[in-house]
Amino acid sequence: MKHKTEILIDADLATVWRMFDDPDNMARWQPALRSFKHMSGTPGQPDAVSELVYNESGKNVVMTETITARREENFLGGSYESDWGTVVVFNHFEETAEGKTRWTSNLNYSFNGFMKIMALFMHKSIRNRSDRDMNRFKLFVETEAAGTAS
Repeated sequence: MKHKTEILIDADLATVWRMFDDPDNMARWQPALRSFKHMSGTPGQPDAVSELVYNESGKNVVMTETITARREENFLGGSYESDWGTVVVFNHFEETAEGKTRWTSNLNYSFNGFMKIMALFMHKSIRNRSDRDMNRFKLFVETEAAGTAS
């Protein structure tokens, strides 16, 4: 299952990238995230591996994140593996002429076992979750940026 989602953030590219690239900010826009632990490699760089634990309906889901590509301020790619399957994510960031930032996320899901069947029925909820995460990130960045603008 593949999908693409996009959002326009009212903040410059450098601010968006800085806030997106900081793992300490993740729980502020991903409420299901319980922990993030760097495991190996240089944090945030290609081949870095981290463990993320999410609470999904009362159950812990452990994901292994591997950064696959990085072009500072414009692109971050990674794969996320769990018992449910793998998600490959490509995040693109582009500054607009108005000084805002367009964030485009391309996601490619590959499910294991029973989740292959469940995914047929969950496509809309999976897409909606991506949209909600992006909207929470937008709100987080715009709120933080507004607080530092004074």
